Amino acid sequence: MKKMSKRIEEIVGILIIILISIIAFVGIWKKENGIWKNIIPDYKYGMDIKGTRELIYTIDTSAEDKYVYVDEAGNIKGEVWKDGNNITEENEDANNESENVEYSKETRNIKKNEDNNLTKENFEKAKTIIQKRLKNEKIGEYDIRIDDVTGGLVIESKNDDDEISKITNLITNPGKLQIIDYQNGLVLLDNSNIKKSSVVSSNNNGYAVYLQLEFNKDSIEKLKEISNKYIETEKEENKKEDQDENQENVEDSEKEIKYISIVVDGTKLMKTYFSDEISQGIIQIPIGNQANDYEKFIENSNYAKLISTRLNTGILPIEYELETDNFVKSEFNLQNCRNLLIFGISFIVIASIAFIIKYRKNGLLGAILCIGYIGTLTIVIKYTNTEITQNSIITAFLMIFLNYIFVKLLLKKLINIPNDIDKAYLEVSKKFYLSIIPIVIISLVFTLDSNYIINTIGMMVFWNIVLNIIYNLLFTKNILKK
Repeated sequence: MKKMSKRIEEIVGILIIILISIIAFVGIWKKENGIWKNIIPDYKYGMDIKGTRELIYTIDTSAEDKYVYVDEAGNIKGEVWKDGNNITEENEDANNESENVEYSKETRNIKKNEDNNLTKENFEKAKTIIQKRLKNEKIGEYDIRIDDVTGGLVIESKNDDDEISKITNLITNPGKLQIIDYQNGLVLLDNSNIKKSSVVSSNNNGYAVYLQLEFNKDSIEKLKEISNKYIETEKEENKKEDQDENQENVEDSEKEIKYISIVVDGTKLMKTYFSDEISQGIIQIPIGNQANDYEKFIENSNYAKLISTRLNTGILPIEYELETDNFVKSEFNLQNCRNLLIFGISFIVIASIAFIIKYRKNGLLGAILCIGYIGTLTIVIKYTNTEITQNSIITAFLMIFLNYIFVKLLLKKLINIPNDIDKAYLEVSKKFYLSIIPIVIISLVFTLDSNYIINTIGMMVFWNIVLNIIYNLLFTKNILKK
């Protein structure tokens, strides 16, 4: 009875390994809307396999005549508005402004990039800011080059439409924030008043996303004054009306609201006024409408994060526009993948035959365990933030080979200690894992490195070592024990 129980445990363990291998190599398919779909995630491929997108950005040379406020030093203090709409010098007389502004007004030809800003120092500064933005948004694999003479920018990234859209958003938007008097267009606050921005959310009666602006110490009092000025008030007007034969004064109470407009990179995020005094120096701007759909919430959240990243990394001194978007096919083609797959299968077959010939039944179990390890590894790679690159494939092969060495050492030890798997496993594990301590240290250092290629190799080694320890403890030791 005891022998039968052990045999059942052995069979169950083997069946679990086979099931894991089937899931890893075949997947789990589910029919959705008449289409069969594999619910197991696909591999995340690097650009040396998936292909490269070459994005070429040039300096924006456009210019526009604008009617603006100018202070005594000649600095522009905002565009002239009438209730949120731009007006020109020619039609200003036809508009009655809501209040007088102390600055003079004139028409200027405003260039996206003024000639005196097109310097090598600003080109390098723009590159540094862009690199910070890409790092904040976890754009891991890319190559950036800038022309010191023309200021042109070239970025090579992997062929992923979502990432390309994100990169272009971060490069073609300078990151300018303006809080503007909606009545006349005067800029009240800008980037210089902001300490930092962040994204917050709530899920009360639906998902809501907010861009939170925290003002610096010197601007808190100014924001407080604005919050007490741009409010809703009651406007009293005396009007004379005929009532029967006598004329009486009748007071009509009307609402008067002074608005501000919050603008980021030319996009008006909202028009609002303050209902309470802002004394803590923090305001929250809703991004998108409150949504019951979680996917819409994620979309609003991602959009808010892009805005926050642009504001936190500083204003780009150069404004760029996307000129070309080219796809560059990878030299590591499908035939290379087939060759690697054939090599891997050949190694597994040869290793399995060698195990069976030399170690008989335990050799067969060892072969099954090695195949199960590969299947488990593929699932771990798919569910972790590990991208498949040429370097990580080579690293994975080396780690699979290390696991093969571990199993071989254990099978060899069992010949000398046939009835004590615990002792054999302890001796082999101690010798094996102590010998790979340098590899563990290197993998941890590589994982923390900012270089994408080194980081990917480190991630692959790290997950292999963790999996090797857990897998052999749970499966290899117990199945061979039975």
